Amino acid sequence: MISIIVPIYNVEPYLCKCIDSILAQTYIDLEILLIDDGSPDRCPVICDEYAMMDSRIKVIHKINGGLSDARNAGLSEAKGEWIAFVDSDDWIEPDMYEKLLANAYEYSAEISCGGVNDELITEDGISILKTTMAGVVEVTCCTRTEAMTRYFNTSWSAWDKIYQKKIFDNIRFPVGEINEDEAIVLQLLEQCNKVVYTNEVFYHYIHRPSSITTSSFSPKKFAWYRHCRNNLTWIQEHHPELTELAVVRFRSSIMYSLTEIAMSEDSYPDEQQDLLNELQKNKKLFSKIPFSSWKENIRWRLLTYFPFPLYRTCLRRKRKV
Repeated sequence: MISIIVPIYNVEPYLCKCIDSILAQTYIDLEILLIDDGSPDRCPVICDEYAMMDSRIKVIHKINGGLSDARNAGLSEAKGEWIAFVDSDDWIEPDMYEKLLANAYEYSAEISCGGVNDELITEDGISILKTTMAGVVEVTCCTRTEAMTRYFNTSWSAWDKIYQKKIFDNIRFPVGEINEDEAIVLQLLEQCNKVVYTNEVFYHYIHRPSSITTSSFSPKKFAWYRHCRNNLTWIQEHHPELTELAVVRFRSSIMYSLTEIAMSEDSYPDEQQDLLNELQKNKKLFSKIPFSSWKENIRWRLLTYFPFPLYRTCLRRKRKV
């Protein structure tokens, strides 16, 4: 059985499509955990109505604690041998879990990953921003270290995968933070012998103007930098052969955060100084590792060797802010 955990908060216009896509799965041995995270709209009522329609659905009503807290509540209740996550404003293809499970069994993998369409809601409808599908379906099986390498070179999200439940036995999402997937990815992969990937699109990730990841910059978004710093420390202790990849991601997280500060109306002085201190402290380490582009190299040099107000002025002029 697969336990599907759906955290729900203030997504009334999208919730039915999400739940309907789960109920339409060709793999039917499901436990569907709808976690009402104190939603102020009609989502709690909608969840209860669906629970009356299908016995596989269990609704958990709780005080608002955020996405990580809702996922953790689902993990504590899950009875399946496999775990999956679906964000409540997204939807999935009918054969998603049948095919991911088949891949997991065929390759004896603890995690099975599917392909994703990133889709943007606009006034004219939905447009595809990017897709993993390049015309031919591919399936790739990776070792633990190969999967970590793949994460560093791309990204990681909780919702396009199925996981053996046992790898979550001692792992939970960090409560109160965004970018929560990045915080636990290495610990999850450390529990795996194999991870299987396919580029076939099963998951439709919807970008909304009001969603966490597309909202304007705020101090919460410094979480990525903190998680990347912690991941570098962890890699140096457990997989030193991957240190360079972890350094690149950490360096990128610092420059991203400083760029966001430069474009913001708020200067975030404390966080700004912490980030600039990290650049100085790691200057020698960062300079040894090649940059992905000459533009990134210039950004790093401006941030490292010149006053931050100069970087801010140059960036805002270039972007005509």
